[in-house]
Amino acid sequence: MIDLPSGGIMPAVSVSDRRILFTLLAFGAEAGILAWEYLNGGVRSHHLLANPDLPAVSNWWGLLLIPLLTWWTMTQLRRRIESSAQYNAKGLAALAAFVCALVYGLALSLLFSHGSMLVDYAFFGLLAVALVLRLWHGEYLLGFVFGMGFVIGPVLPALFGAMVALFSWTVHTAWRVLWRKVRARRGLA
Repeated sequence: MIDLPSGGIMPAVSVSDRRILFTLLAFGAEAGILAWEYLNGGVRSHHLLANPDLPAVSNWWGLLLIPLLTWWTMTQLRRRIESSAQYNAKGLAALAAFVCALVYGLALSLLFSHGSMLVDYAFFGLLAVALVLRLWHGEYLLGFVFGMGFVIGPVLPALFGAMVALFSWTVHTAWRVLWRKVRARRGLA
């Protein structure tokens, strides 16, 4: 155990060690999914916007994308945790965010694969969620990509998730700037 300056205790396993472990686990999970696909008819490719006239993206790209996304997520999480006095609370919040995004991605995948009319609501509902939650955090994107990856591979959900993350970051940043200006004008800052 390591004592933090804030009086908290951090487990002896460093976040960097966890970053390597989680990246290897993510790589293994993606390799397992691709092995299953390969043995059951071949690794699939998915057309952009589900339009056969547009280029197809192979699920093989997941072997590169998923580990990179996991590494980035763990690096981002490490920075947030190290700047906080609440080490355990930040870790649990990140885990909860990952699980919620995973479930959302799985639900969206199931709706899409069954041709449900609800897929449009779930798809655009993510933009409404982006107004409230900080979806630019890596754990949301990683969970979403893992959840959707079973049906349409990891690349297309990563592209869509990146757009949602950018939208969320833009809205939250604009709101923060506007709020600071309002507070400064009223003398509250």
